[in-house]
Formats: sequence, structure tokens, C-alpha cells
Amino acid sequence: MSTIDNEVLTHRFSKIRYLIGDFNVKMYRSSASGEWIQAGTGSAGYRLTANFITEKIELLHGSRRILMHNTLGCDSEKDAFRLFTLDMNLGVMDVFKGTVSEDILIFTNLESGIKTKTSYGECFAFKLIYKQLSERNNELIIGCSKDNGKTWFPFLKNCYERK
Repeated sequence: MSTIDNEVLTHRFSKIRYLIGDFNVKMYRSSASGEWIQAGTGSAGYRLTANFITEKIELLHGSRRILMHNTLGCDSEKDAFRLFTLDMNLGVMDVFKGTVSEDILIFTNLESGIKTKTSYGECFAFKLIYKQLSERNNELIIGCSKDNGKTWFPFLKNCYERK
């Protein structure tokens, strides 16, 4: 028995329906000069399942295979989106809170209490910005912050092309 009907789901995810589908992905990293340099390729699939949008993404970065499983939900009581990420390579989980403004979906993990710590002892928070570029193309820009979100710098960018 479904707990929510398709009409409610369609409305709930109407501003971000562009995410749903199968995509070829190009991954870029930010250079010291601020340019985006291609660092990998792969594929992603987003599905509307039950009350969530799920994503499985697999990227090849040199000889390294990156596999992520992400689940996106809409918290209608708090008027926010939530993203649960699983980094299958590292065994790392994180929770992001987000909002939609003009069809741009923005998440941060500032409230999760989970920060990525480098071998130098620096802690990072992440910001994810999903944006539709055209009917066939979307992008995800990932930013990092060392100062708990006061300033952000570019880290990675994924460019999605619908299959």
C-alpha cells in the first residue's frame, strides 16, 4: 500500500524533476587558477521510488572507481529537502539539508555534525548546487568550506548529459 499518491509526489518534486533519468557524467576538479579540469567520466541514474528520488552514480577518476548512492527526500513539514549520501568506496555517510530557489537545489551538510577531516587536521563542510542547464543537461557543483560555511570555494563539478 502506497503512503502517498503520484499527484503529491509530482508536486513535491516538480521543481527538480529534471534530475530524474539516466545520464552520462563528466567530472571536473577545480584548479588552483579557478579553471575546471576534466578528471573523470561515468554514468548516473536517478529514479523516483516511493517517496524519494534515488541516485546511483559511478565515476572513473584515473584508475579509481567512485561509487555513490544518494537518496533525496522532501521534508514537507520543515519545507526542506534532505539528501542522504553513501560513499560506497570509503564507507562514509552524510546528511544534507537543502532548499529550492528558482529550480536550483542547494544543499549543505553544516547541520549534520559530520565534517570531512584531512590528514592535516583541517575540517571541511560541503555545499551541493544542482542546476538544470537545458532539457538534456544538468550540473552539480560541489563547494567546500573550512570556516563552517562563511566562505565556500569550488571543489568538484559533475556535468550530466541525458542519455
